[in-house]
Amino acid sequence: MAKIDPIARAAAMSARGLILQAPYPGADKPWPAICKTCKRPTRSSYTSVITRGQGPCFTCGQRKSSAAAARKRAVPAEVAESKILEANAKPLETFPGTQGTWRCLCLNCLREIDVWYSSVVYSGNGACDYCSGSRQIPDADASSELLTLGLEALVPYPGSNEKWRSRCTTGRKIVDPTLRNARQTKIPCRFCAQRATDPEVAVEIMKEAGLNPLTAFPGNVKAVWRAEHIDCGKQVDAVLDKVIQRRRASCPHCVRHGFKQALPAFLYLLVHIALGAAKVGICNDGSRRIRTHELNGWRQVLVTPLSGYQAVRAEQHVLDHWLALNLPQGVTRLDMPQGGWTETVTLRDRPLPELREDFKAAVASAVKPHCSRSATDSGPSEEDGYLF
Repeated sequence: MAKIDPIARAAAMSARGLILQAPYPGADKPWPAICKTCKRPTRSSYTSVITRGQGPCFTCGQRKSSAAAARKRAVPAEVAESKILEANAKPLETFPGTQGTWRCLCLNCLREIDVWYSSVVYSGNGACDYCSGSRQIPDADASSELLTLGLEALVPYPGSNEKWRSRCTTGRKIVDPTLRNARQTKIPCRFCAQRATDPEVAVEIMKEAGLNPLTAFPGNVKAVWRAEHIDCGKQVDAVLDKVIQRRRASCPHCVRHGFKQALPAFLYLLVHIALGAAKVGICNDGSRRIRTHELNGWRQVLVTPLSGYQAVRAEQHVLDHWLALNLPQGVTRLDMPQGGWTETVTLRDRPLPELREDFKAAVASAVKPHCSRSATDSGPSEEDGYLF
């Protein structure tokens, strides 16, 4: 049996990259040492390193194994570019690998983004934080983007996955798509997408304008369609194309049921911040009409006492002025279950200072200079307005 030479065995271990910290302990016993590569302590035995040919350092062995696995999993640049394009992102730099972010251009919102390849390809997440809603877009940028899609924002940006009250710039209908859906839809306005030729959509448009069709849809947006004006119950000959353009029912013989012109009344101006809209209206003294609107989120801006006849003239003056300015209706029938949606405009179309001027001009036109100025005939005063 050959004699063991501790010095030769120490030299062999040193040649494998170890700085020995103790005399030879025996072939199968741990031999304390320091790895020359990573400077970490090791306790590999002579048998495992020299006889079996294993690595002298566990830490370095793990690193080599991980590096080999990473090389095996490496993604070719052309494959990575193809995969990231499928996620609607265009690379702006050479593929850096799966361990870092990749500068790309989102093809949906056209913003520069930092993409984690593994998150998009392996986990199935979206490439763009802005489009997914995890990162908020500035209101001005979001409104500008919505406008390029054919929709005008009526309220501040709520987030890409929340319904956003807006108006179609083509048909002037009020819609509420999410920004994310608007980006992904060829025609974001549901009314324009149907072109109002679908019978169910046509009926919905008529009802939102305050008209209840009495016959089936004639099949043509320019054909006469017999309908009932919901507010007064009178029958009118409507044309769907004009209803879509004007957003308000036209009734030549409209009368107000429940409102008594011979009794004292009020002319009022209300706003609804969440809907981004304003409403003008009239009610008799003692009526709960204003309170009903307030329970549905509306707030008083101006209220003025008038006679019933003056109130009717003043309200019509405001509505005629809005119609002459071609201002579309501000809310839909579904927004106002209590009624009154046909006397509304959006605050974007008619800001509050202009609405106050409309109100004052209407009162002035309704109150004749030669009429006696009673409590019910007087024009607006400082006490009449309730401002928020």
